[in-house]
Amino acid sequence: MAPYSSPRLARTRVAVLVCADTLAYVTGVVLVSTTLVTAVSLAVGGGFEGAKIGLFLLGFAIMAYATIRLWPSSPEELERTQSGTVGTEAGRAIGAEPDQTRFQCFVRKLPPFRWITPPPPRYIISPSGKLFWSSVGVLLVSFLLETVLGVGA
Repeated sequence: MAPYSSPRLARTRVAVLVCADTLAYVTGVVLVSTTLVTAVSLAVGGGFEGAKIGLFLLGFAIMAYATIRLWPSSPEELERTQSGTVGTEAGRAIGAEPDQTRFQCFVRKLPPFRWITPPPPRYIISPSGKLFWSSVGVLLVSFLLETVLGVGA
């Protein structure tokens, strides 16, 4: 990370990078989900109304899965460490070593995100957190299909 004249600029830069990284993941999941659900719905004769319902159900299924993955497995995971971060038994911060999924690597190779430097590893949102935000994006697409495009209204 480049040196800055103020810590506030450095924090702002990291926050923007974290948001861009998360947005890339959410965009990828929403595009893949929308494409697959719409293709299946059109193939079975459900049309765009079936796609809207499928996206609604998929959005809540992804949200449930992400919530289960985010749930702490033991009370020790919620204890505060000396540095003030939430930690595990080993004392490392939750999400300090985020998993690199194949999907995340794929999304980072797509433009425009390939030209953005990833945030420092200790600030990256976990894949489960990104999946939770992705579920909100999938539900938003379902909502927009009904309200903006009038599908199934």
